[in-house]
Amino acid sequence: MKRIFIFLTGFLLISSLPLLCEAQTKAKAPSPYAKSDLVQLTLVKGDYLINICKQYLDSENRWQEISRINRLRDPHKLQPGTEIALPLAYLKGTPLEGKVTFVQGDAKAQPGGQGAWVSLKTGDMVSQKSNLKTGTESALEITFADGSSFFLRSDTQMGILTAQKVLSSNLMRDLYLGAGRVLTTVKGATGAASRFKIHTPSAIASVRGTEFRVAVDDSQKTYAEVMKSIVTVAAAEKSVELSQGEGTMVEKGAPPLPPRKLLPPPAPADIAAIYNSVPVIRFSVVEGADSYRVMTSRDKEGRQLLREKIIKPRDAITIAGLADGSYYLLTQSIDPLGLEGLPSEAYLLRIRVNPLPPITQMPADGAKFKGAPAIFHWLAVSDAVRYRVQIAEDREFANIVLDKADLKESTFRPGDLAYKNYFFRVSSIARDDYQGAWSDPLAFTLVPLPPTPSVDQPTVSKDEINLKSRNLGEGFTYHFQIAKDKQFKELLLDNKTEKPEITIKKPKDAGTYYVQIAAIDRDGDAGEFSPPQSFEIKERFPYAWLGSGIGAVLLLLLLAH
Repeated sequence: MKRIFIFLTGFLLISSLPLLCEAQTKAKAPSPYAKSDLVQLTLVKGDYLINICKQYLDSENRWQEISRINRLRDPHKLQPGTEIALPLAYLKGTPLEGKVTFVQGDAKAQPGGQGAWVSLKTGDMVSQKSNLKTGTESALEITFADGSSFFLRSDTQMGILTAQKVLSSNLMRDLYLGAGRVLTTVKGATGAASRFKIHTPSAIASVRGTEFRVAVDDSQKTYAEVMKSIVTVAAAEKSVELSQGEGTMVEKGAPPLPPRKLLPPPAPADIAAIYNSVPVIRFSVVEGADSYRVMTSRDKEGRQLLREKIIKPRDAITIAGLADGSYYLLTQSIDPLGLEGLPSEAYLLRIRVNPLPPITQMPADGAKFKGAPAIFHWLAVSDAVRYRVQIAEDREFANIVLDKADLKESTFRPGDLAYKNYFFRVSSIARDDYQGAWSDPLAFTLVPLPPTPSVDQPTVSKDEINLKSRNLGEGFTYHFQIAKDKQFKELLLDNKTEKPEITIKKPKDAGTYYVQIAAIDRDGDAGEFSPPQSFEIKERFPYAWLGSGIGAVLLLLLLAH
């Protein structure tokens, strides 16, 4: 009998071994829910699983699933003080509404996720199941009662999947980011089971009390970047935990990449205290950066963006089209993966373009003033009460020879200046004494006229007259004029020669003649005529008449005899 008992005992143990293994396997089987997706409930006397499901969950019929999740041996016998886990997704909740706290440009909502889109304004309320979208150069901020918020940048599409309070103190918010960029600020949760998740086509980002960015590009890649605290990013049954200053990228169907450090922001390399012309700004070089995002905003937080551009690290950015006023410049580095770095401080950008620099009408750039004083004229500027002009010997205006800041008119004559090359510029001054930008430098040259040649006393011979002047050197032409009057209205000669002398036939008529000479330089510019010189042509003795008279007398005498 003893042997039979031992045999039966061994047989029963061997027979029950598969059942024991199965039980152990079930006991060790991992829960299908992540710890962050469960809430713990402490049982009290009188609690039954079906009643718990009826009180806290969306259906009392979930009691069997709750039993499996908690691996309860007997769901009908619950011990007070025991903790059981309930999936957040099944909990009854009070719907939460978000409030529109900022709108810029085109921002719309689709209540309930269907039907017509309606434009949003500050103060509007948005409920769960609603879809949101922003247009180009637009933004939208939704804030909840606990202070948590999400900020949609331009061209962003997002849906509010869930927004509710469960178990009195736990807040559940699930968002879906289909495209674009969102900055999320989550206040520290008071309930142990509170959660904030952002779903994308390729990943899920889960947080508790943090500030982070999530973006989805055209290829449905997800980018997550953490500014504060910790974010868990999950995809393809794997997850990574991002600490402050870290980010990851997730391709659709692939697990998240390992966390990588976010790059520091670039700083403006040459920002001015105030810009009186269109700002052109360069930035410091950030090692490892592929590009920079540069934003111009009305506010320090970068909510009211007016300009946004992605540039290469060594490129300058031109910020055109902004009215006079104060703005803020914000930057972020972008690494080769596409992750955007930590945000910069807000750099003050002051612009005052008005009053505009005057437009110079005359003279043309490069003008020459020969033998005449310079004169400048510009178009009047409506909001200028006076003008300031400068004349310098160099384009950089380091060597200024004239500076006047009290000109009321738009015409200026600088007076006597030495003959040389100069540069001119003018600026407008407003009623509050603010001086606007200078006009572009205008080059001009003061050159003397050709010198006035002297006239030697004309040399008169029997048949010719020789006129001569002092030789002025190479490149000059000499302009000779002879007239019967001092005003040179009746010109007898008007010749130009390359030599400083000319020989002409002597005039037949007796009288006084006047001579003047002017020099012409190689540019064709003529100097002043010399003071007139004169010479006399005397009456000739009438030998022909005398011969004719004598002949006639002799003829008469012969006839008389």
